[in-house]
Amino acid sequence: MTPWIAPAARPTAWGNARARSLVGLVLIMLGVAATVFTSTYSMFFLLIGPSLHLLGWLVMPGALWRRLVVLLPCLLAGLTLLGGPDFAGAFAVLLAGWLLVRHRPLPSYLVLVLPIGVSFLIKAFLHGYAQNWVGDLVGTATVIASAWLAWWIAGRLDVKAGQVAEITRQIPSRSE
Repeated sequence: MTPWIAPAARPTAWGNARARSLVGLVLIMLGVAATVFTSTYSMFFLLIGPSLHLLGWLVMPGALWRRLVVLLPCLLAGLTLLGGPDFAGAFAVLLAGWLLVRHRPLPSYLVLVLPIGVSFLIKAFLHGYAQNWVGDLVGTATVIASAWLAWWIAGRLDVKAGQVAEITRQIPSRSE
């Protein structure tokens, strides 16, 4: 069994993987933030935000098919956040895209429950347009915490797989 290797540790076709991860993450976050800042008086953010968002996903290291698969759903999720607290569930789509592009193992996708649960709380407690920034802040913090938790889960699974592989190597075979 091949051990799980984080995308930052894998060789990339171009550029440094850590730098690409950082630039991609910053572009994605700036793109979503610019999109959310869009109002009747600042429509230019609606042009800038999705452009930065898409560019961020394309810069991320990882398999090209994974980056292309998340482009449209994550772009739509970022645009959906304009609707306010009623659409905070879109944070789960952004997190799912992150987990897919970052090659997280399947058990780490359990963290998607966190932004979905928080979206119900956001919808229950925030009711006015003036409170949108609170919902966006709480949703963003939840996604960040969930992404770190998924990273930790992936690392724990790798440790367990390494321990199992070590134990199976130590068991003598019947031919000995």
